[in-house]
Parts: sequence; structure tokens; C-alpha cells
Amino acid sequence: MSVRICAKCMAVFDGRKWFYDEAEHLRLMRTKRAETTLCPGHQRIEKRRIDGVVTLRGDFLKSHYDEAVNLINNIADKQLQRNVAARVYNMRENGEGIVVETTDKSLAERIGREFERAFNGNLSIQWLQDADFVRVSWKRD
Repeated sequence: MSVRICAKCMAVFDGRKWFYDEAEHLRLMRTKRAETTLCPGHQRIEKRRIDGVVTLRGDFLKSHYDEAVNLINNIADKQLQRNVAARVYNMRENGEGIVVETTDKSLAERIGREFERAFNGNLSIQWLQDADFVRVSWKRD
């Protein structure tokens, strides 16, 4: 397999695995020694493939909204370093809290577990049988 770089982010494929490396991506772009394609995370985004949904609810979020969004972004950034397919597809407010759609079920689970660890609250994780999908719910009033 040839070396590839993602057209939408700094992911690099070295012939064996994808990894996130901005310096290597820029070097390969300059030398034009890599095929440009989409990494697995951006392929999932293009296909609108959602593997996890996280629902964060409760009065606690109203007074800690910015902190909650920062935590979600930090978790997503850390997970991306381990797995280029793990992306936040969409994050929105829905009147009751925050809904996060992810392209990777382990990212959805990690967001829920990190919220429970950081802010306590009640966490529920439901793996759908016969489907590659997880529904995570966290609530704190």
C-alpha cells in the first residue's frame, strides 16, 4: 500500500495504519509523495455514519455549558490521536441539554464516562444488540 494523506485533516496512512501527525502530513504535502484521499473518520462523515449518540442533560449543564463543551472537545481531540476514525459528527443543543453524534462508539462511551468522572451525575450506556451503535445518556440536576 502507498502512503496516503487525508484531504480534510492531518491524518497520514503509512501503509499499515492511519495516525494523526501534522508535521508528517505537511512534509508529505510539500514533497508530493503521498496519495490524497479521505481518512476513515472523514469517510464516515461523508457517509453520515453515526456509531454513537450522547445525550447530556440536567440543570447542571445550564451553569456549566462552556465547561461541558470544552470537555467534549478535549475528549474528542485526545481520542483522535488514538483513532483517526473517532470524530464528533455533530454537536447541538436541543432545549434539554447537549446531543453529540460520533463516528465511533468508543468515543461516545468515553464522553459519557468522562462526564461521570468529572461531574458525577447518572450515566447510562446502551449497546444496541446486532448493531454497531451505542446510546449514552448522562444527567445531573
